[in-house]
Amino acid sequence: MNTLSQAAKAATDAIIQQAEYDLIIIGGGITGAGIFHLAAEQGAKVLLLEQSDFAWGTSSRSSKMVHGGLRYLATGQWRMTRDAAREREVMLAQLPGLVDLMPYMMLHKRGDFPSAALFQRVLAIYDKLAGSKHHRPLSIEKARTWLSELSFDGINGVSLFADGVTDDARLVLRALQDGVLAGGQALNYAKVTGLIERGENQDNNERVSGVRLTLANTLDNQALAGKEYSVKAKCVINATGSWAGKLHALQDGSLRPLRGSHLVLPFERLPVSACLTFYHPQDGRPVYIYPWQGCSVIGTTDLDHHDKLESEPGIAQQEVDYLLGLARHYFPKQQLEERDVVSCWSGIRPIYSASQPDRKGKGKDPSKESREHIIWSKPGLISVTGGKLTSYHLMAKETLAQVQQQLPNLFSAELKRAPFSQATQGYADEHLRGYFGHFAPQISEMKNARMIGISRCQWRELEWSLVNESVVHLDDLLLRRTRLALLLGSEINQYREAILSLCCQHLAWSKTKAESEWLRFDQIMNTSYRLPSQQEKRECL
Repeated sequence: MNTLSQAAKAATDAIIQQAEYDLIIIGGGITGAGIFHLAAEQGAKVLLLEQSDFAWGTSSRSSKMVHGGLRYLATGQWRMTRDAAREREVMLAQLPGLVDLMPYMMLHKRGDFPSAALFQRVLAIYDKLAGSKHHRPLSIEKARTWLSELSFDGINGVSLFADGVTDDARLVLRALQDGVLAGGQALNYAKVTGLIERGENQDNNERVSGVRLTLANTLDNQALAGKEYSVKAKCVINATGSWAGKLHALQDGSLRPLRGSHLVLPFERLPVSACLTFYHPQDGRPVYIYPWQGCSVIGTTDLDHHDKLESEPGIAQQEVDYLLGLARHYFPKQQLEERDVVSCWSGIRPIYSASQPDRKGKGKDPSKESREHIIWSKPGLISVTGGKLTSYHLMAKETLAQVQQQLPNLFSAELKRAPFSQATQGYADEHLRGYFGHFAPQISEMKNARMIGISRCQWRELEWSLVNESVVHLDDLLLRRTRLALLLGSEINQYREAILSLCCQHLAWSKTKAESEWLRFDQIMNTSYRLPSQQEKRECL
Protein backbone atom coordinates (compact mmCIF):
# COMPACT_ATOMS: atom_id res chain seq x y z
CA MET A 1 0.00 0.00 0.00
CA ASN A 2 1.33 3.43 -0.91
CA THR A 3 2.08 6.01 1.75
CA LEU A 4 2.29 9.77 1.29
CA SER A 5 6.09 9.55 1.10
CA GLN A 6 5.93 6.92 -1.63
CA ALA A 7 3.31 8.95 -3.50
CA ALA A 8 5.52 12.04 -3.33
CA LYS A 9 8.42 10.14 -4.87
CA ALA A 10 6.16 8.73 -7.59
CA ALA A 11 4.81 12.21 -8.31
CA THR A 12 8.30 13.67 -8.60
CA ASP A 13 9.33 10.93 -11.04
CA ALA A 14 6.14 11.43 -13.07
CA ILE A 15 6.68 15.20 -13.28
CA ILE A 16 10.23 14.73 -14.55
CA GLN A 17 8.95 12.26 -17.14
CA GLN A 18 6.23 14.75 -18.20
CA ALA A 19 3.35 12.46 -17.32
CA GLU A 20 -0.19 13.63 -18.12
CA TYR A 21 -3.10 13.58 -15.68
CA ASP A 22 -6.87 13.74 -15.75
CA LEU A 23 -6.84 16.32 -12.94
CA ILE A 24 -4.22 18.49 -11.29
CA ILE A 25 -5.31 20.01 -7.98
CA ILE A 26 -3.41 23.05 -6.73
CA GLY A 27 -3.58 23.46 -2.96
CA GLY A 28 -3.00 21.01 -0.12
CA GLY A 29 -5.49 22.30 2.44
CA ILE A 30 -8.75 20.60 3.40
CA THR A 31 -10.53 21.79 0.23
CA GLY A 32 -7.86 20.41 -2.12
CA ALA A 33 -7.45 17.26 -0.03
CA GLY A 34 -11.19 16.59 -0.12
CA ILE A 35 -11.33 17.00 -3.90
CA PHE A 36 -8.24 14.80 -4.27
CA HIS A 37 -9.75 12.05 -2.11
CA LEU A 38 -13.08 12.09 -3.96
CA ALA A 39 -11.52 12.25 -7.44
CA ALA A 40 -9.10 9.40 -6.73
CA GLU A 41 -11.95 7.24 -5.43
CA GLN A 42 -13.77 7.89 -8.71
CA GLY A 43 -10.81 6.40 -10.59
CA ALA A 44 -9.36 9.63 -11.99
CA LYS A 45 -5.61 9.95 -12.53
CA VAL A 46 -5.03 12.87 -10.20
CA LEU A 47 -2.06 14.87 -8.93
CA LEU A 48 -2.20 17.31 -6.00
CA LEU A 49 0.47 20.02 -5.69
CA GLU A 50 1.12 22.15 -2.60
CA GLN A 51 3.61 25.04 -2.67
CA SER A 52 4.49 24.65 1.02
CA ASP A 53 3.55 21.78 3.33
CA PHE A 54 0.21 19.99 3.39
CA ALA A 55 -2.24 21.93 5.61
CA TRP A 56 0.32 24.76 5.97
CA GLY A 57 -2.31 27.49 5.69
CA THR A 58 -5.78 27.86 7.14
CA SER A 59 -6.31 24.11 7.42
CA SER A 60 -3.88 23.74 10.32
CA ARG A 61 -4.87 27.05 11.95
CA SER A 62 -8.66 26.82 12.24
CA SER A 63 -10.71 26.68 15.44
CA LYS A 64 -10.71 22.84 15.09
CA MET A 65 -14.52 22.85 15.34
CA VAL A 66 -16.69 20.59 13.21
CA HIS A 67 -20.04 22.33 13.47
CA GLY A 68 -22.97 23.69 11.53
CA GLY A 69 -22.54 27.27 12.63
CA LEU A 70 -25.45 28.22 14.84
CA ARG A 71 -24.89 31.92 14.32
CA TYR A 72 -25.57 31.56 10.60
CA LEU A 73 -29.17 30.66 11.39
CA ALA A 74 -29.63 34.18 12.73
CA THR A 75 -28.52 35.62 9.37
CA GLY A 76 -30.84 33.39 7.38
CA GLN A 77 -28.14 31.02 6.09
CA TRP A 78 -30.15 28.00 7.20
CA ARG A 79 -29.15 25.88 4.21
CA MET A 80 -25.44 26.25 4.98
CA THR A 81 -26.14 25.42 8.63
CA ARG A 82 -28.22 22.37 7.70
CA ASP A 83 -25.65 21.00 5.26
CA ALA A 84 -22.73 21.54 7.63
CA ALA A 85 -24.58 20.03 10.60
CA ARG A 86 -25.39 16.91 8.57
CA GLU A 87 -21.78 16.69 7.43
CA ARG A 88 -20.78 16.85 11.08
CA GLU A 89 -22.90 13.78 11.80
CA VAL A 90 -21.27 11.84 8.94
CA MET A 91 -17.77 12.78 10.08
CA LEU A 92 -18.53 11.79 13.68
CA ALA A 93 -19.68 8.38 12.44
CA GLN A 94 -16.79 7.82 9.99
CA LEU A 95 -13.85 9.22 11.96
CA PRO A 96 -14.12 8.43 15.69
CA GLY A 97 -10.87 9.33 17.40
CA LEU A 98 -10.26 12.14 14.91
CA VAL A 99 -13.65 13.87 14.91
CA ASP A 100 -15.31 13.64 18.32
CA LEU A 101 -18.41 15.06 19.94
CA MET A 102 -17.73 17.91 22.39
CA PRO A 103 -20.26 19.40 24.83
CA TYR A 104 -21.01 23.09 24.29
CA MET A 105 -22.48 25.51 26.80
CA MET A 106 -24.09 28.82 25.95
CA LEU A 107 -24.13 31.20 28.92
CA HIS A 108 -27.00 33.68 28.96
CA LYS A 109 -26.81 37.00 30.80
CA ARG A 110 -29.79 39.14 31.67
CA GLY A 111 -30.65 41.30 28.69
CA ASP A 112 -28.70 39.18 26.19
CA PHE A 113 -30.23 38.26 22.87
CA PRO A 114 -31.16 35.53 22.37
CA SER A 115 -32.52 34.67 25.79
CA ALA A 116 -32.14 31.15 27.21
CA ALA A 117 -35.73 30.29 26.26
CA LEU A 118 -35.35 31.53 22.69
CA PHE A 119 -31.96 29.85 22.30
CA GLN A 120 -33.49 26.51 23.28
CA ARG A 121 -35.91 26.90 20.40
CA VAL A 122 -33.01 27.70 18.05
CA LEU A 123 -31.21 24.57 19.26
CA ALA A 124 -34.29 22.49 18.53
CA ILE A 125 -34.21 23.76 14.93
CA TYR A 126 -30.45 23.11 14.78
CA ASP A 127 -30.88 19.50 15.88
CA LYS A 128 -33.74 19.01 13.44
CA LEU A 129 -31.60 20.28 10.56
CA ALA A 130 -28.80 17.91 11.60
CA GLY A 131 -31.10 14.93 12.06
CA SER A 132 -29.89 14.39 15.62
CA LYS A 133 -30.63 15.58 19.13
CA HIS A 134 -27.84 16.89 21.34
CA HIS A 135 -29.42 19.84 23.17
CA ARG A 136 -31.10 19.96 26.57
CA PRO A 137 -31.64 22.48 29.36
CA LEU A 138 -29.04 22.71 32.10
CA SER A 139 -29.55 24.23 35.52
CA ILE A 140 -27.24 26.92 36.86
CA GLU A 141 -26.48 24.63 39.82
CA LYS A 142 -25.33 21.78 37.56
CA ALA A 143 -23.30 24.18 35.42
CA ARG A 144 -21.51 25.44 38.55
CA THR A 145 -20.33 21.90 39.32
CA TRP A 146 -18.85 21.68 35.81
CA LEU A 147 -17.26 25.12 35.90
CA SER A 148 -16.19 25.84 39.44
CA GLU A 149 -13.75 28.63 38.44
CA LEU A 150 -16.23 30.50 36.23
CA SER A 151 -17.86 33.69 37.45
CA PHE A 152 -21.62 33.28 37.16
CA ASP A 153 -22.31 36.94 38.00
CA GLY A 154 -25.26 38.10 35.90
CA ILE A 155 -25.77 34.71 34.25
CA ASN A 156 -29.39 33.59 34.46
CA GLY A 157 -29.46 30.66 32.08
CA VAL A 158 -27.32 27.95 30.53
CA SER A 159 -27.98 25.91 27.39
CA LEU A 160 -26.23 22.61 26.75
CA PHE A 161 -25.75 21.13 23.29
CA ALA A 162 -22.95 19.44 21.32
CA ASP A 163 -20.85 19.85 18.20
CA GLY A 164 -17.69 18.26 16.88
CA VAL A 165 -13.99 18.93 17.42
CA THR A 166 -11.01 17.65 15.44
CA ASP A 167 -7.33 17.98 14.72
CA ASP A 168 -7.66 19.91 11.46
CA ALA A 169 -4.19 19.16 10.06
CA ARG A 170 -4.63 15.44 10.69
CA LEU A 171 -8.01 15.56 8.95
CA VAL A 172 -6.22 16.89 5.87
CA LEU A 173 -3.63 14.12 6.10
CA ARG A 174 -6.32 11.43 6.42
CA ALA A 175 -8.01 12.68 3.25
CA LEU A 176 -4.69 12.86 1.40
CA GLN A 177 -3.50 9.47 2.57
CA ASP A 178 -6.76 7.79 1.63
CA GLY A 179 -6.64 9.53 -1.75
CA VAL A 180 -3.18 8.03 -2.22
CA LEU A 181 -4.51 4.59 -1.24
CA ALA A 182 -7.08 5.03 -4.01
CA GLY A 183 -4.34 5.70 -6.57
CA GLY A 184 -3.74 9.44 -6.43
CA GLN A 185 -0.38 11.24 -6.18
CA ALA A 186 0.29 14.17 -3.84
CA LEU A 187 3.41 16.31 -3.56
CA ASN A 188 4.26 19.06 -1.09
CA TYR A 189 6.85 21.79 -1.67
CA ALA A 190 5.93 21.95 -5.36
CA LYS A 191 5.07 25.51 -6.33
CA VAL A 192 2.84 26.17 -9.33
CA THR A 193 4.29 29.19 -11.15
CA GLY A 194 1.70 29.49 -13.89
CA LEU A 195 -0.95 27.84 -16.01
CA ILE A 196 -0.40 26.29 -19.42
CA GLU A 197 -2.88 27.55 -21.97
CA ARG A 198 -3.06 26.50 -25.57
CA GLY A 199 -0.52 28.52 -27.50
CA GLU A 200 0.50 30.18 -24.20
CA ASN A 201 -2.19 32.72 -25.07
CA GLN A 202 -3.57 34.47 -21.99
CA ASP A 203 -6.89 35.20 -23.69
CA ASN A 204 -9.68 34.14 -21.36
CA ASN A 205 -11.23 31.94 -24.07
CA GLU A 206 -8.16 29.72 -24.33
CA ARG A 207 -8.32 26.37 -22.56
CA VAL A 208 -6.07 25.63 -19.61
CA SER A 209 -4.22 22.40 -20.30
CA GLY A 210 -1.81 22.07 -17.39
CA VAL A 211 0.56 23.86 -15.04
CA ARG A 212 4.16 24.98 -14.76
CA LEU A 213 5.87 24.29 -11.45
CA THR A 214 9.15 24.23 -9.58
CA LEU A 215 10.27 21.71 -6.96
CA ALA A 216 11.80 22.66 -3.65
CA ASN A 217 15.38 21.78 -2.76
CA THR A 218 15.27 18.54 -0.80
CA LEU A 219 18.06 16.22 0.29
CA ASP A 220 16.72 13.44 -1.92
CA ASN A 221 17.36 15.22 -5.20
CA GLN A 222 18.92 18.68 -4.97
CA ALA A 223 19.50 18.79 -8.73
CA LEU A 224 15.77 19.14 -9.32
CA ALA A 225 15.44 22.37 -7.33
CA GLY A 226 14.66 25.56 -9.17
CA LYS A 227 14.07 23.94 -12.55
CA GLU A 228 10.66 24.61 -14.09
CA TYR A 229 8.56 21.67 -15.25
CA SER A 230 5.39 21.50 -17.32
CA VAL A 231 2.68 18.99 -16.50
CA LYS A 232 -0.44 18.53 -18.60
CA ALA A 233 -3.95 17.72 -17.42
CA LYS A 234 -7.45 17.55 -18.85
CA CYS A 235 -8.56 19.95 -16.12
CA VAL A 236 -6.85 22.00 -13.40
CA ILE A 237 -8.55 22.71 -10.06
CA ASN A 238 -7.50 25.83 -8.18
CA ALA A 239 -8.09 25.17 -4.46
CA THR A 240 -5.55 27.62 -3.07
CA GLY A 241 -7.69 29.37 -0.48
CA SER A 242 -6.76 33.01 -0.06
CA TRP A 243 -4.47 32.77 -3.12
CA ALA A 244 -7.27 31.57 -5.44
CA GLY A 245 -8.00 35.00 -6.91
CA LYS A 246 -4.35 35.53 -7.79
CA LEU A 247 -4.29 32.44 -10.00
CA HIS A 248 -7.77 32.91 -11.48
CA ALA A 249 -9.31 36.38 -11.22
CA LEU A 250 -12.87 36.76 -9.99
CA GLN A 251 -15.22 38.58 -12.33
CA ASP A 252 -17.40 39.92 -9.51
CA GLY A 253 -16.53 40.61 -5.90
CA SER A 254 -13.19 39.84 -4.30
CA LEU A 255 -11.50 37.65 -1.72
CA ARG A 256 -11.20 39.29 1.67
CA PRO A 257 -8.51 37.69 3.86
CA LEU A 258 -9.69 37.67 7.48
CA ARG A 259 -7.40 36.66 10.33
CA GLY A 260 -8.61 34.52 13.20
CA SER A 261 -6.26 34.04 16.14
CA HIS A 262 -6.29 31.70 19.13
CA LEU A 263 -4.46 31.39 22.45
CA VAL A 264 -3.46 28.06 24.02
CA LEU A 265 -3.24 27.88 27.82
CA PRO A 266 -2.58 25.05 30.27
CA PHE A 267 -5.78 23.33 31.38
CA GLU A 268 -4.97 23.92 35.03
CA ARG A 269 -4.80 27.68 34.45
CA LEU A 270 -8.10 27.76 32.52
CA PRO A 271 -10.04 24.61 33.48
CA VAL A 272 -12.98 24.06 31.11
CA SER A 273 -14.64 20.72 30.46
CA ALA A 274 -16.89 21.94 27.65
CA CYS A 275 -16.79 24.51 24.87
CA LEU A 276 -18.12 27.72 26.41
CA THR A 277 -19.71 30.36 24.20
CA PHE A 278 -19.52 33.94 25.45
CA TYR A 279 -20.52 37.28 24.04
CA HIS A 280 -17.39 39.40 24.35
CA PRO A 281 -18.02 42.35 26.69
CA GLN A 282 -16.09 44.61 24.31
CA ASP A 283 -18.11 44.17 21.10
CA GLY A 284 -20.73 41.47 21.67
CA ARG A 285 -19.09 38.96 19.28
CA PRO A 286 -19.41 35.26 20.16
CA VAL A 287 -16.03 33.94 21.34
CA TYR A 288 -15.21 30.46 22.60
CA ILE A 289 -13.12 28.91 25.35
CA TYR A 290 -12.80 25.16 24.87
CA PRO A 291 -10.72 22.10 25.78
CA TRP A 292 -8.41 20.72 23.10
CA GLN A 293 -5.89 17.89 23.48
CA GLY A 294 -5.18 18.50 27.15
CA CYS A 295 -5.03 22.30 26.90
CA SER A 296 -7.58 25.12 26.82
CA VAL A 297 -8.04 27.38 23.81
CA ILE A 298 -9.48 30.90 23.55
CA GLY A 299 -10.68 32.05 20.13
CA THR A 300 -11.32 33.52 17.76
CA THR A 301 -10.72 37.03 16.50
CA ASP A 302 -11.99 38.32 13.15
CA LEU A 303 -9.83 41.03 11.59
CA ASP A 304 -8.80 42.07 8.10
CA HIS A 305 -5.37 40.68 7.32
CA HIS A 306 -3.15 43.13 5.44
CA ASP A 307 0.21 41.31 5.54
CA LYS A 308 1.56 39.26 2.65
CA LEU A 309 -0.14 35.89 2.26
CA GLU A 310 3.20 34.18 1.62
CA SER A 311 4.38 35.00 5.15
CA GLU A 312 3.46 33.01 8.24
CA PRO A 313 0.62 34.95 9.90
CA GLY A 314 1.05 35.93 13.53
CA ILE A 315 -1.12 37.31 16.29
CA ALA A 316 -1.27 41.06 16.97
CA GLN A 317 -1.15 42.53 20.47
CA GLN A 318 -4.70 43.85 20.13
CA GLU A 319 -5.87 40.28 19.56
CA VAL A 320 -3.98 39.05 22.63
CA ASP A 321 -5.61 41.75 24.74
CA TYR A 322 -9.04 40.98 23.26
CA LEU A 323 -8.87 37.22 23.94
CA LEU A 324 -7.26 37.43 27.37
CA GLY A 325 -9.73 40.19 28.28
CA LEU A 326 -12.60 37.77 27.69
CA ALA A 327 -11.01 35.05 29.84
CA ARG A 328 -10.19 37.50 32.64
CA HIS A 329 -13.75 38.81 32.60
CA TYR A 330 -15.34 35.38 33.08
CA PHE A 331 -12.54 33.71 35.07
CA PRO A 332 -11.39 36.50 37.41
CA LYS A 333 -10.16 34.09 40.09
CA GLN A 334 -7.52 32.72 37.73
CA GLN A 335 -5.77 36.11 37.33
CA LEU A 336 -4.57 35.13 33.87
CA GLU A 337 -1.50 36.81 32.42
CA GLU A 338 0.38 36.63 29.14
CA ARG A 339 3.00 34.41 30.70
CA ASP A 340 0.31 31.73 31.08
CA VAL A 341 -0.01 31.40 27.29
CA VAL A 342 1.68 28.24 25.99
CA SER A 343 1.38 29.12 22.29
CA CYS A 344 -0.92 30.81 19.81
CA TRP A 345 -1.91 30.43 16.19
CA SER A 346 -3.38 32.64 13.50
CA GLY A 347 -5.17 31.52 10.35
CA ILE A 348 -6.34 33.43 7.28
CA ARG A 349 -9.90 32.72 6.20
CA PRO A 350 -10.53 33.10 2.46
CA ILE A 351 -13.84 34.98 2.54
CA TYR A 352 -15.66 35.89 -0.65
CA SER A 353 -17.00 39.44 -0.35
CA ALA A 354 -19.47 40.94 -2.79
CA SER A 355 -19.62 44.24 -0.87
CA GLN A 356 -17.56 47.30 -1.68
CA PRO A 357 -15.90 49.58 0.91
CA ASP A 358 -17.72 52.80 1.74
CA ARG A 359 -16.34 56.29 1.13
CA LYS A 360 -14.20 56.01 4.26
CA GLY A 361 -12.67 52.78 2.99
CA LYS A 362 -14.59 50.62 5.45
CA GLY A 363 -16.39 47.48 4.29
CA LYS A 364 -18.89 45.18 5.94
CA ASP A 365 -18.08 44.07 9.48
CA PRO A 366 -15.81 40.99 9.11
CA SER A 367 -18.03 38.85 11.34
CA LYS A 368 -21.03 39.59 9.10
CA GLU A 369 -19.41 38.38 5.87
CA SER A 370 -20.84 35.13 4.51
CA ARG A 371 -18.90 31.90 5.01
CA GLU A 372 -20.44 30.37 1.88
CA HIS A 373 -18.00 28.94 -0.65
CA ILE A 374 -17.76 30.09 -4.24
CA ILE A 375 -16.89 28.22 -7.46
CA TRP A 376 -15.99 29.88 -10.77
CA SER A 377 -14.55 28.47 -13.97
CA LYS A 378 -13.15 28.85 -17.46
CA PRO A 379 -12.30 26.12 -19.98
CA GLY A 380 -9.92 23.65 -18.34
CA LEU A 381 -9.88 25.46 -14.98
CA ILE A 382 -12.21 25.23 -11.96
CA SER A 383 -11.58 27.46 -8.94
CA VAL A 384 -13.10 27.05 -5.48
CA THR A 385 -12.57 28.90 -2.21
CA GLY A 386 -14.30 29.98 0.99
CA GLY A 387 -16.62 27.71 2.91
CA LYS A 388 -16.22 25.90 6.22
CA LEU A 389 -14.01 23.05 7.36
CA THR A 390 -17.10 20.97 8.12
CA SER A 391 -18.47 21.34 4.59
CA TYR A 392 -15.33 20.36 2.70
CA HIS A 393 -16.90 17.21 1.19
CA LEU A 394 -19.82 19.19 -0.23
CA MET A 395 -17.34 21.64 -1.77
CA ALA A 396 -15.43 18.73 -3.29
CA LYS A 397 -18.58 17.20 -4.75
CA GLU A 398 -19.75 20.51 -6.25
CA THR A 399 -16.30 21.18 -7.70
CA LEU A 400 -16.13 17.78 -9.41
CA ALA A 401 -19.66 18.31 -10.69
CA GLN A 402 -18.28 21.39 -12.46
CA VAL A 403 -15.50 19.22 -13.87
CA GLN A 404 -18.13 16.80 -15.17
CA GLN A 405 -19.78 19.62 -17.10
CA GLN A 406 -16.52 20.17 -18.98
CA LEU A 407 -15.47 16.51 -19.15
CA PRO A 408 -18.65 14.40 -19.18
CA ASN A 409 -16.80 11.12 -19.68
CA LEU A 410 -14.13 11.54 -16.99
CA PHE A 411 -16.05 9.78 -14.21
CA SER A 412 -17.78 6.55 -15.06
CA ALA A 413 -20.19 6.61 -12.13
CA GLU A 414 -22.23 9.01 -10.02
CA LEU A 415 -20.18 11.06 -7.56
CA LYS A 416 -20.51 9.37 -4.19
CA ARG A 417 -18.90 10.12 -0.86
CA ALA A 418 -15.32 8.87 -0.67
CA PRO A 419 -15.06 6.38 2.21
CA PHE A 420 -12.26 6.67 4.74
CA SER A 421 -10.05 3.64 5.20
CA GLN A 422 -10.63 1.78 8.43
CA ALA A 423 -8.22 -0.15 10.63
CA THR A 424 -8.90 -3.80 11.28
CA GLN A 425 -11.08 -4.11 14.36
CA GLY A 426 -9.19 -4.74 17.57
CA TYR A 427 -5.73 -3.81 16.31
CA ALA A 428 -5.42 -0.22 17.49
CA ASP A 429 -6.77 2.24 20.02
CA GLU A 430 -9.32 4.81 18.87
CA HIS A 431 -6.77 7.62 18.69
CA LEU A 432 -4.56 5.71 16.24
CA ARG A 433 -7.57 4.45 14.29
CA GLY A 434 -8.85 7.99 13.89
CA TYR A 435 -5.53 9.58 13.01
CA PHE A 436 -4.09 6.88 10.74
CA GLY A 437 -6.97 4.73 9.48
CA HIS A 438 -5.65 1.81 7.42
CA PHE A 439 -2.14 2.11 8.87
CA ALA A 440 -3.15 2.11 12.56
CA PRO A 441 -2.43 -1.62 13.06
CA GLN A 442 1.12 -1.17 11.73
CA ILE A 443 1.75 1.69 14.14
CA SER A 444 0.28 -0.35 17.00
CA GLU A 445 2.92 -2.97 16.41
CA MET A 446 5.76 -0.44 16.68
CA LYS A 447 7.69 0.07 19.91
CA ASN A 448 7.61 3.14 22.15
CA ALA A 449 3.97 3.93 22.77
CA ARG A 450 4.89 6.50 25.43
CA MET A 451 3.10 9.81 25.10
CA ILE A 452 5.13 13.00 24.80
CA GLY A 453 4.50 15.46 27.60
CA ILE A 454 0.83 16.33 28.12
CA SER A 455 -0.02 15.45 24.52
CA ARG A 456 -1.69 12.27 23.29
CA CYS A 457 1.05 11.95 20.67
CA GLN A 458 3.16 8.82 21.00
CA TRP A 459 6.83 8.57 20.03
CA ARG A 460 6.00 5.87 17.51
CA GLU A 461 3.68 8.33 15.74
CA LEU A 462 6.66 10.62 15.18
CA GLU A 463 8.64 7.76 13.69
CA TRP A 464 5.77 6.74 11.43
CA SER A 465 5.33 10.29 10.18
CA LEU A 466 9.03 10.73 9.48
CA VAL A 467 9.14 7.60 7.35
CA ASN A 468 5.73 7.71 5.68
CA GLU A 469 4.16 11.19 5.65
CA SER A 470 6.37 13.26 3.35
CA VAL A 471 8.09 15.27 6.09
CA VAL A 472 10.57 17.73 4.57
CA HIS A 473 11.16 20.22 7.40
CA LEU A 474 11.06 19.93 11.17
CA ASP A 475 8.09 22.29 11.39
CA ASP A 476 6.14 19.85 9.16
CA LEU A 477 6.58 17.27 11.91
CA LEU A 478 6.02 19.41 15.01
CA LEU A 479 3.30 21.77 13.77
CA ARG A 480 1.22 19.64 11.36
CA ARG A 481 1.97 15.88 11.44
CA THR A 482 1.79 16.28 15.21
CA ARG A 483 0.69 19.31 17.27
CA LEU A 484 3.50 19.04 19.79
CA ALA A 485 4.72 22.61 19.27
CA LEU A 486 1.28 24.04 20.01
CA LEU A 487 0.65 21.86 23.05
CA LEU A 488 4.08 21.99 24.68
CA GLY A 489 5.24 25.49 23.77
CA SER A 490 8.74 26.17 25.07
CA GLU A 491 8.73 22.80 26.90
CA ILE A 492 9.34 21.11 23.56
CA ASN A 493 13.01 22.03 24.06
CA GLN A 494 13.17 19.20 26.62
CA TYR A 495 12.74 16.74 23.76
CA ARG A 496 15.04 18.44 21.27
CA GLU A 497 17.80 15.83 21.24
CA ALA A 498 15.43 12.88 21.04
CA ILE A 499 13.42 14.45 18.20
CA LEU A 500 16.49 15.42 16.18
CA SER A 501 17.98 11.97 16.69
CA LEU A 502 14.89 10.43 15.08
CA CYS A 503 15.11 12.91 12.20
CA CYS A 504 18.76 12.02 11.58
CA GLN A 505 17.89 8.33 11.70
CA HIS A 506 14.87 8.37 9.38
CA LEU A 507 15.52 11.37 7.11
CA ALA A 508 19.28 10.91 6.82
CA TRP A 509 19.94 14.38 8.19
CA SER A 510 23.45 15.30 9.25
CA LYS A 511 23.92 16.94 12.65
CA THR A 512 24.47 20.25 10.87
CA LYS A 513 21.22 19.83 8.93
CA ALA A 514 19.36 18.89 12.11
CA GLU A 515 20.62 21.97 13.95
CA SER A 516 19.69 24.26 11.06
CA GLU A 517 16.20 22.73 10.98
CA TRP A 518 15.75 23.39 14.70
CA LEU A 519 16.80 27.01 14.19
CA ARG A 520 14.30 27.30 11.30
CA PHE A 521 11.56 25.77 13.47
CA ASP A 522 12.34 28.06 16.41
CA GLN A 523 12.24 31.11 14.15
CA ILE A 524 8.82 30.10 12.81
CA MET A 525 7.57 29.56 16.35
CA ASN A 526 8.94 32.92 17.43
CA THR A 527 7.34 34.75 14.52
CA SER A 528 3.94 33.11 14.36
CA TYR A 529 3.19 30.90 17.36
CA ARG A 530 4.34 33.04 20.29
CA LEU A 531 2.91 36.27 21.65
CA PRO A 532 4.46 39.58 20.53
CA SER A 533 5.77 40.13 24.06
CA GLN A 534 7.33 36.65 24.08
CA GLN A 535 8.95 37.32 20.70
CA GLU A 536 10.61 40.47 21.99
CA LYS A 537 11.95 38.67 25.04
CA ARG A 538 13.48 35.90 22.96
CA GLU A 539 15.03 38.35 20.54
CA CYS A 540 16.79 40.03 23.47
CA LEU A 541 18.30 36.77 24.73
